[in-house]
Amino acid sequence: MTNVATEFSNTHRISVLWTDADPAGITFYGNYFKWMDEASYYLFKAAGVRWEDWGEKWNALGIPILSAHGDFSSPSKFGDELAVKSFISEWGNSSFTVTHCFNIDERKVARGYEKRVFCLGEPGKPETFKSAPIPVDIRRALGG
Repeated sequence: MTNVATEFSNTHRISVLWTDADPAGITFYGNYFKWMDEASYYLFKAAGVRWEDWGEKWNALGIPILSAHGDFSSPSKFGDELAVKSFISEWGNSSFTVTHCFNIDERKVARGYEKRVFCLGEPGKPETFKSAPIPVDIRRALGG
């Protein structure tokens, strides 16, 4: 089962620091993947789904990434402030896609996604990891 949901979103702001830029002053592309991970955390937090509670509340390891992708349309540089709008763009049974739109004011800078899976298992024992249906309360909180 797959459906699309964009009802709930969160916007997170990032200041591009000197250490985020290459010698030409342009933001190193790899930072966008780090920032997408951070923006996912803030999306879940804004929805009232704290990652820190997953083990106790749902007996879950978390939501590891299955794939990540980025498209870059305009450079950012040291001193810029990025607004990252994040939302769940697709729901599956045990997986979902988080889309992230990076802007500087009205200028589109980048768009990326992370496909993640709800995962159960025993920490430190990868052989026990397995996907599981996403709990209804997580889905509802995020607009699914």
